[in-house]
Amino acid sequence: MPITNYDKDHLFEKLMTSSPFLIYIYDFEEKKAVFSSKKIVSLLGYTQEDMEAMGNRIPETILHEDDLVNLETTQNKVRGLKDGEELVTMSRYRRKDGTFGWFKNTRSVFLRNDKGAVVQELGIVQEVTEAINVEHKLMDSESRFRAIFNSTSDFNFFVDSNLTIITLNYAAITYIEKYTGFSLLPGDNLEQAMPPEMLADAKAAMQKALAGETTDDIKQYNAFGGKKIWFRAKFFPVYAESSKTVTGVNINMRDVSNAFESRIALEQQNAQLKEIARINSHEIRRPLSNILGLAELLSHYRDSLPDDVRSLLDLLYDSSHELDDVIKKIVRTAATQS
Repeated sequence: MPITNYDKDHLFEKLMTSSPFLIYIYDFEEKKAVFSSKKIVSLLGYTQEDMEAMGNRIPETILHEDDLVNLETTQNKVRGLKDGEELVTMSRYRRKDGTFGWFKNTRSVFLRNDKGAVVQELGIVQEVTEAINVEHKLMDSESRFRAIFNSTSDFNFFVDSNLTIITLNYAAITYIEKYTGFSLLPGDNLEQAMPPEMLADAKAAMQKALAGETTDDIKQYNAFGGKKIWFRAKFFPVYAESSKTVTGVNINMRDVSNAFESRIALEQQNAQLKEIARINSHEIRRPLSNILGLAELLSHYRDSLPDDVRSLLDLLYDSSHELDDVIKKIVRTAATQS
């Protein structure tokens, strides 16, 4: 059975009313919308009467002023489209209540004149405000993350399973360039900036991280140029958001040479204190014990001694005990600091 004009019109109207998108036809010569689907009411709040009242001022009424300046360029691009081609634009439209939303407009040629020039465009409009807002939030989050990522003095690398750099922070770039001469960028391989022994350890840590294990090690390496540097290196597995699959590894490194050398110096100092304590407790205490013993022995004959000798004996006894207290204090102090 052939399709009548009534059937065509009825089918067209059904498609327009059931479509989740706003569909319109804009005439470039009349500078107004000659058709818009009923979706415009729920999408923007405008009625058919509102659209007719706007006349040729629809763009000025609906488009955000920052997008309005691009209107002529956009329309010229539509006029240059071939049949079947599409032009996708993103613009802010003003709703009837005065608020703005983001909308995706897929434009194509609807009608040409006898000379082949485009006189009408077909637009299919979809609101994407929520998606744009999410994208902006993600960009803000990424910007904040990047600021934190670059503000730390630690060297941070995000690498794939082959140690190819996906991203790295400013501290890593400047340190590597200063001590190795390499200017690393995303896409470079981190292997080239690692001494052989460090590279071997890094590969071992990478295998653990790719298996889901975090490692944290401190070790001294012979860096390029022969300088010995203590590094603390942490390897963290990075997982995909939608699964538990490890997609890469975050490497956090820090030059801890100063801190580690200070620790070694402190350990050496403690060892010296222990030796002092040992000397005090054994080498000095032994003869002091003899003096204390003699002073105690002489005190038994104190009454038979002349006055001046008794005074000297008392002074010897007091000084010996005073020295004994000092030695005990030194031993206790050394014990608590070791």
